[in-house]
Amino acid sequence: MKTVKYIAMMAVAGMMTVAVSSCEDMLDTKSDDYILEEDMHLDSAQDSLYSVMGILAQQQLLAERYVLFGELRGDLVEVPSTANYSLQEISQFNVTAENAYLSRADYYNVINNCNYAIARMDTSIVLHNNKVMMSDYVGIRSIRAWTQMQVALNFGELTWFTEPITTVDGANANYPVLPFDAALDKILADIEPYIGMDVPNFGNIGDYNSTEAFVRPTLIAADIHLYKNNYEVAAQLYYNYIDYYNKYITTEYATRWGNNTRTGVWGNNATAYKSEVISRIPFSNDADAYRDDLINKTYSLVPQMLPAKNFIKNMEEALHYYADGESSILVTGTFEGDLRGMATFADSKGDFAGAYGYTHAHDDQQDILITKYFNNGETAWVTNPDNEMFDYQSPRHLHSIPTYRTPSLYLRYAEAINRAGKPSVAFAVMTTGLKREAMADSTRVMKWELQGEPYVNFDNGKYDANYGTAMRGRGYGIRLTKSGYLIPEFDNLNDSIEWVENEILQEMAAETCFEGNRFFDLMRVSHHRVDHPALMVEKISSRFENPTAAAAIISNPENWWIK
Repeated sequence: MKTVKYIAMMAVAGMMTVAVSSCEDMLDTKSDDYILEEDMHLDSAQDSLYSVMGILAQQQLLAERYVLFGELRGDLVEVPSTANYSLQEISQFNVTAENAYLSRADYYNVINNCNYAIARMDTSIVLHNNKVMMSDYVGIRSIRAWTQMQVALNFGELTWFTEPITTVDGANANYPVLPFDAALDKILADIEPYIGMDVPNFGNIGDYNSTEAFVRPTLIAADIHLYKNNYEVAAQLYYNYIDYYNKYITTEYATRWGNNTRTGVWGNNATAYKSEVISRIPFSNDADAYRDDLINKTYSLVPQMLPAKNFIKNMEEALHYYADGESSILVTGTFEGDLRGMATFADSKGDFAGAYGYTHAHDDQQDILITKYFNNGETAWVTNPDNEMFDYQSPRHLHSIPTYRTPSLYLRYAEAINRAGKPSVAFAVMTTGLKREAMADSTRVMKWELQGEPYVNFDNGKYDANYGTAMRGRGYGIRLTKSGYLIPEFDNLNDSIEWVENEILQEMAAETCFEGNRFFDLMRVSHHRVDHPALMVEKISSRFENPTAAAAIISNPENWWIK
């Protein structure tokens, strides 16, 4: 069986000089990334494996930017004045040509290599009545669609090309540059034929299944439909994924008080970022391979990113409803604070090892640090004798960066069905969980919302494992409270929908903060409203010292993109 051979992009560097300038740095001709030889064809499982692994290796270069681009422009993160100037520029919506993160080349190199593999993969090969190359083909198309989405979401436009660029003629061709909405339409049309089809499974790699290296076409299409305000289509796609892959929101990852006197705590939410993953960008175990720097940017004496003060305040003021356990029928204590994001706990000592935690004072400055990445890092580290919390000699890195998690899936489903006119079902995602008992409770879920549509059918007993996402930090009693966390009585359905939508946004912050979603969550949800972009402008400008001046900048869509 022949082995797949690679040639460096350097081989066409001279030919592509003109294309780089005309295509706005579309490809990095000086990189060490690879394309396949012109005469190679992928007609065996070994060839396919090599091509997929090569593309995944390239994708590692996008991982840290996935988080930075999604969080620095949102409302949950602040960038201190001591931070890297490139990060400050992104956070301030004022990116200059010298910004270290401005280049699009790494994205287009992934896209180009996907194009090459797609063009040369023989999906007609049949073994034991199975098209053995098809799942690999779908996986590569998924990587390409996901990467194209990242370009559109971050840069506001997408240079569209689906044939591999390997020659001077190809490099000098004119490719259409699609604006944001048109780019989403094009990506959707390209990936929709593969909805419901699976991605390759090469078995376990370390502590995760290899299928997690891909965002499946169903979720890519669902997300785009949600951006396009196609609520019912998005809801059905999310539901199909939940139902087929048996995804549930459990209390396994809850952080909760040990008793109603708050003298102990169970801090399980800290492991959710690592364990509750649908898809991820994995990093190589090779010490010489690319490494992220998120832990060093957040968990250090000179942090580059900090939780925004408004976010800390919101989490500390959220009501917590204590009940003795999942089966309890009484709320025996009501306290302040969402335990998924509090720096210290009342009536006790220590810090939560969840979204953020340990507070340190340095040079008369007190910082509450992001600990989400630190708790899921790798590499042994050396204790510093002056400060045992920090390591100055051996940096830590992440095993992988999640790009989709179970809470993201359920909360986007809630977002879709809420806008489809079912706010009480959407609210149940956060409070009671979507299960038979909850859906039968007419005091919680309106019966008329359950009529007809298959995407609200949770009668199957397997969904009894579902609980509300908010139970994970606001207590098991949140499903029992008869006052407080309930949908108010509004005069019209739209007011109910907007109230629930605000709660979904807050819950997204609590469950998926600092993971790379926030700016895009705000942009997408704001787009559901007639006064768009008012919601995202209000949320993001609140973290600035001069919110009015910031609002004027963010109100202009041209300033949203990294250009």
